[in-house]
Amino acid sequence: MPARLTLDRRATAVLVVDMQNAFIDRAGSLAKMGVPVERNTRPLRHVQRVLAAARAAGVPVVHLRFRLRQDLADLGVLGRKWPPLRELGHCAEGSWDAAFYPGMEPRPGEYVVEKNRFSGFFGTDLDTILRCLRVDTLVVTGVATNVCVESTVRDAFQRDYTVVVPREATGSYTEEMEASSLAAMAFAFAAVVSVDEVVAALG
Repeated sequence: MPARLTLDRRATAVLVVDMQNAFIDRAGSLAKMGVPVERNTRPLRHVQRVLAAARAAGVPVVHLRFRLRQDLADLGVLGRKWPPLRELGHCAEGSWDAAFYPGMEPRPGEYVVEKNRFSGFFGTDLDTILRCLRVDTLVVTGVATNVCVESTVRDAFQRDYTVVVPREATGSYTEEMEASSLAAMAFAFAAVVSVDEVVAALG
């Protein structure tokens, strides 16, 4: 029987990855490009449960937001792979597309880290914030499991953070993408557990 999950609340932070209109709403840029975003609403209530537990326990919450320049000059290879993103203004600064999905907005005092690549650590001050908070364990939630969540989890592991992924609090565009990503993370990079386990450990 697997060991019961324990978390030191003084050394743990919750990351919320890309809970934005672009990736969740049917009017967002990905849906307009033909990506099936419907499954990305599934983690919402589970992320909210983790957030409620973290907030009650005084555990820091960091929201990662994918945001590009208004002229999309930093879109890079992503724009070459998916050209429609440029004309759709994907996650452009100040746009509705880049805004947090309703109910996923940060609370006062919570951290927001802006990024223009999949990993929350690439070219950001996320690592500095976490080190200054003396955090060594991350609970990572959000979307999409196999893209920005997994990229952030892998980079966290490479930086020697202990990573926990509550499986219901993350989601992707197909069941296959989600399952294979969770399996890869569980194999090498994170403890993949239930939301109930995380809530109990934070409590």
